[in-house]
Amino acid sequence: MAKTDADKILEQERERKLKEKLTGEEKKIKERKALIYAHTVKLPYVDLRVFPLDKEAVTLIPEDLSRKAEAICFLIKDSQVRIGIVNKDNPSLNLVKEKLTKMGYDFQFYVISLESLENALEVYKKIKIVAPEKDEIKVGKEEISHAKEQIQDLTDLKATIKKVKVTEMIDYILAGALSVDASDVHIEPAKENAKLRYRIDGVLQDIMELPNEVALKILSRVKLISSLKINVVDKPQDGRFSIDTEGKDIDLRVSTLPTAYGETLVMRLLGTGTIGLKLEDLGMRKREHDLVSKAIKSTSGMLLTTGPTGSGKSTTLYACINEVNDPSKNIITLENPIEYKVPGISQTEIDPNKGLDFANALRSVLRQDPDIVMVGEIRDKDTAEISVQASLTGHLVLSTLHTNDAAGAIPRLISMGLRPEELAPALKLVIAQRLVRRICKECKQSYKPSAEELKMLKEKLGKFYPADSIKNLYKSKGCKACDNLGYKGRIGIYEMFEVNKEIEEAIGYRVSNLEIEKKAIEQGMMTMEQDGILKAVEGVTTIEEAERVV
Repeated sequence: MAKTDADKILEQERERKLKEKLTGEEKKIKERKALIYAHTVKLPYVDLRVFPLDKEAVTLIPEDLSRKAEAICFLIKDSQVRIGIVNKDNPSLNLVKEKLTKMGYDFQFYVISLESLENALEVYKKIKIVAPEKDEIKVGKEEISHAKEQIQDLTDLKATIKKVKVTEMIDYILAGALSVDASDVHIEPAKENAKLRYRIDGVLQDIMELPNEVALKILSRVKLISSLKINVVDKPQDGRFSIDTEGKDIDLRVSTLPTAYGETLVMRLLGTGTIGLKLEDLGMRKREHDLVSKAIKSTSGMLLTTGPTGSGKSTTLYACINEVNDPSKNIITLENPIEYKVPGISQTEIDPNKGLDFANALRSVLRQDPDIVMVGEIRDKDTAEISVQASLTGHLVLSTLHTNDAAGAIPRLISMGLRPEELAPALKLVIAQRLVRRICKECKQSYKPSAEELKMLKEKLGKFYPADSIKNLYKSKGCKACDNLGYKGRIGIYEMFEVNKEIEEAIGYRVSNLEIEKKAIEQGMMTMEQDGILKAVEGVTTIEEAERVV
């Protein structure tokens, strides 16, 4: 009797069910073999066909390595990565171990069947894997946007960082730093816990404590992406990496230093995007603004900015370059590092490790026929001499120097070995500066100064402001807008003198910096202290902040 269509369908269905049953039995046998193997090698067993995969864990190692090692990362829990393996003796597992160790992870092996692995490997097709370059962490728009939604102030930051996984910690730390406009991130190990601190508006602020083992994981990951040696813990190291955020690259300079409780880590955030700062944005008064404008319009000579690290010297020089930057001028900078990119000029980064120091680079630059040269820092005799010679031979040279005040630049350069008779005609203008925090506009309050304060103001300000007319000074109580710090943003305070004929003669006679300062004050120079106090009187900052900085 011939089979009907219905009979054929029933037979096909029975065959399908039988095949599924046999396949199921085969899979059970394979999983049972994997379980027996796990007992043999004394490792835990997991079936990844039913275990939910952590996509973040999977992307820790590339698919080709995962297949070669017959291993897959399936879960991140705290600081530990769980890895499913088919054979613990697979030689490629050493590459997996090495990669995860360098990234700062602990790991635990679990035995899986080959069937389980093949099933898990399908996840690579379903997720977009962006493998960051060795020297770059991708903190993109989504991460920053997500962080800013959670982080409105330092209180939010402290609460949020405590919740995230160790593997996400560095991303949130950097996103948090960007959210509160921090210039530096410090991680400092101590006896029990490490401190996470941000430098905000020039002042270090404690954010939270981290377990030392968590700080060590963060340090290892930062070392890896900064091209530092992970196994070197007893010597200082310097490196760098960049992050990409909202279409703007942020360059980070990394420094490690061994201490009694481990290595301290400092990351300085440098905006390598373009900068459009103008002289009038810096906080200079009319006299000082006019002196700078006059100096940078010269076709030769030297303009120096002085002050400690972090006093805004480079920012002042960038503003000067923006003021004179046009296609008719050949402007070249020598920097370590390049802090901001300025369109229309040539910027060269100094790298002493490759034999390119300021002196060598400056010699080469002068053969490029520049109109204006910015030298990041004068720190030795060679650089000082070449800078002076360049300024005497038709080049405008802008540079920085580490001295406490403007007048101190003269003896500092002479002590380097410069001859006064060459230095005096080369210098056009010397500027000393600091940065003070601006008082928060949202919680700013006025108060009547005491008799002692009025007396101090009269002594300090002298001819620059009639102290008797001062009715109010200002303070702030702290609010959400300023993260309860009382200050938001910074502004420069300055002292500067033009090297005129009288000061040029004084330099030739090798007079002391006190004599030079005296002559500069006689010619109308306001000291940094006076500028800071006057900005406090004007409600830009506070008396306490001006005194702290100066």
